[in-house]
Amino acid sequence: MSLALQADHALSSRLKAAMLGMIGSFVLFAAYLAIPPIGIFSGIVAPFPAAYARLRYGRLTGFIVTLGTTALTTALFGLFAGLLYLGMCGVTGLFMPELLARGHNGSRTVFWSTAANLTVMVAGIFLYGYSTGQNLQMLISTEIASSMTQAAAIYEKSGIKGEELEILKQTMSTISALLNRLYPALITTLIAVIAGCNLALLKKIADKSGISINIGDFASFKNPDLLVWALIAAGFSTLLPSPLVTTPALNILLLASLLYFVQGMAVISVVISRQSIAGILKVGLYIMLVLQPYLAALIAGIGLFDLWGDFRTPNNKQENL
Repeated sequence: MSLALQADHALSSRLKAAMLGMIGSFVLFAAYLAIPPIGIFSGIVAPFPAAYARLRYGRLTGFIVTLGTTALTTALFGLFAGLLYLGMCGVTGLFMPELLARGHNGSRTVFWSTAANLTVMVAGIFLYGYSTGQNLQMLISTEIASSMTQAAAIYEKSGIKGEELEILKQTMSTISALLNRLYPALITTLIAVIAGCNLALLKKIADKSGISINIGDFASFKNPDLLVWALIAAGFSTLLPSPLVTTPALNILLLASLLYFVQGMAVISVVISRQSIAGILKVGLYIMLVLQPYLAALIAGIGLFDLWGDFRTPNNKQENL
């Protein structure tokens, strides 16, 4: 095959990958917009097509996927949806594979991808609020109320009526008030989960596609030792009477708990890997986390006490994030 034919074939492959990636990412994100909260699962993996295209076919292909999906989402769902995709998925789809291609490990990639995503999302929300003249807090509150209303409507259509429906609506109202206080930490958590899930997918696909990335071993993950002081300070601050103090403290407490939950999962993954039925135990753990969410608090506690117990390798120091 001549060099010209090889170049044409490579260009054709990149264009095809860009189109398929754009369609795939758009469909996944459109499902998230159309059927909340069930669609959150498709929204989480919406950045994957762009990230994979970047690692497999180059920076330009990944950029085309992200830009095309953003434009398509904006055209069909509006400016706010386009900015939401860009902040929630677009940065992950571009920034994460760029960090991986430069040799960063998994934990640093997730951290910096989350930070970049938050920066773009906050800037986009402020830009949207400024251009439309809407109050930022009111805009977020409206979105939360709208999501709760849609969720309640789904339950009502499923056959829940009467007193049960009223209790459900009261519960939704309580959750809405809580979300209005905790949305900074919840948004950060969501973006971190998106980054982590897409990183896991990239690791699996990279092994099969021959893409060389240095993600590292999840089992060795450990938070910085100083994080425990942020957890302690935030915990005591929630006891104060002023909402100006307790609201930021609750957000910090939630984020710190998330980080210790991740460390706890790393500890448990080491323990499970030593068993002869590791695969079955992992599936059982994931099922229990879905059925018993309170189990997450126990896992976070394991991650916290790993600071002193070092349950994985008692005689060796683990590398910090």
